[in-house]
Amino acid sequence: MKVALIFPTYAHKIFTENLSTVDEEFCVAPPIILAYVAAILEKHGHAVMLLDAKALTLSKEEALKRFVAFEPDILGFRAETYYFHEALDWIRYLKAHLGVPVIAGGINLTLYPLEVLSHPEIDYGIIGEAFESLPRFLSALENGDDYSRLSGVAYKDDENKVVINPPEHKVYDFDLYPYPARHLLPNDKYYSFVSQRKNFTIMLTSTGCPYGCLFCAIPFSYRVRTPENVVDEIEVCYQDFGVREIDFFDAVLFMPRERIREIFRLIQRRKLDIEWSARSRIDVVDEQLLKEAARAGCRQIYYGIESADQQILDSVKKGIQPKAVIETIKISKKFGIRTMGFFMVGNPGETKESVRKTIEFSKTLGLDFIQVSRTIPKPGTELDNAMMKVSMRDYWRMHVQGEEIAHRLPTPWVNLTEQEKESLAKEFYIKFYFRPRIIAQRILQLRSWEEFIRYIRVALKIIFQKSELSLRRTGSEIKNYE
Repeated sequence: MKVALIFPTYAHKIFTENLSTVDEEFCVAPPIILAYVAAILEKHGHAVMLLDAKALTLSKEEALKRFVAFEPDILGFRAETYYFHEALDWIRYLKAHLGVPVIAGGINLTLYPLEVLSHPEIDYGIIGEAFESLPRFLSALENGDDYSRLSGVAYKDDENKVVINPPEHKVYDFDLYPYPARHLLPNDKYYSFVSQRKNFTIMLTSTGCPYGCLFCAIPFSYRVRTPENVVDEIEVCYQDFGVREIDFFDAVLFMPRERIREIFRLIQRRKLDIEWSARSRIDVVDEQLLKEAARAGCRQIYYGIESADQQILDSVKKGIQPKAVIETIKISKKFGIRTMGFFMVGNPGETKESVRKTIEFSKTLGLDFIQVSRTIPKPGTELDNAMMKVSMRDYWRMHVQGEEIAHRLPTPWVNLTEQEKESLAKEFYIKFYFRPRIIAQRILQLRSWEEFIRYIRVALKIIFQKSELSLRRTGSEIKNYE
């Protein structure tokens, strides 16, 4: 079959935890999950077109022209909860003009399969991992075979009733996955706000996370790839795509310890001149590991710090202490590794005073960058369950269904309004970045006029942009838009 996969140009993220400036400017990364899906389909003999409309800044009309030339048999997309209605708008338009069935996948299908398939634009859904279920389904569809009992498939029967076949609860060896189909992507369009080299991409060496932070929507299940498999992909990126900088998108890269040390050794043994960044917990790295990471090309680590208040850290089950943060950042800097701190505003027990305490703490650490998120009850998390228990409403399910809902989710665990959280997040950014040391550091590290313009644009947006609460569409507006 000829399969077209679309990553739309999203203009609006409902219930976003970030300031819109951060979502817009921080990173343009390849849609790595869709690239995995494309590779799986190519491995099974399908012709695939993967269109990253976001990176190419394509309109629906421009995307349609490319799909018309490809002549697909089916159109696929990821039904991400936050962007669901915008994605639906794209799918509605493309399906009307292409006249082909639509299949959806992603976490939204796992959480809300009935609600997703209730939309007339969506014909089929893949629940859970697509590794085996998607090729099986497409083979059955292409050959006219019965797919009514295939595991992990949702569809509509002859009476237009949604049928949901639960997925098999198999744990697939991550090494069996083909490498993402980067040859289908506009690799020259990708960058990170903090990247240092051209030819940037992202990678995954693991999925899930073995920790259980209260606010996090990353699955608790944890799988890793072997060192050889990881470094083989790095070498393919280096040789075939000219990649010189990689951002590892693992929730926590530096685990298990001996696995990551072997990855470091293989990178050096194969003489791969790459720089890379990664996300980590404060408590999984130490001086020896950071020293080895720096030798293997590590130039930046994003640390989840969240707060300087121990009670708040305990309330979200973070399992770290502020004094450990100080030591880990200090050691990272010792080996020339730049650091970014992830912070949050609005966790259980948060107050204006605790946020300002965290702001002052961040300024003492010697961090190069920060990112500040407002705590929201993400789908399927403990905070989501707490919100439903108090409000007696499942807001995310309602959102997927298309019901009218307010754009502000209840956060009963904190006595801060959305306006106050937004204001505190802006205050955090301004007090951290608008300091002489940080400004001088940014100027000295400039690599292009374009980068300078981007810094200025971000600064002006943070300072002067009107309240985002008044700029976002509400659920009512989304429904009318449909």
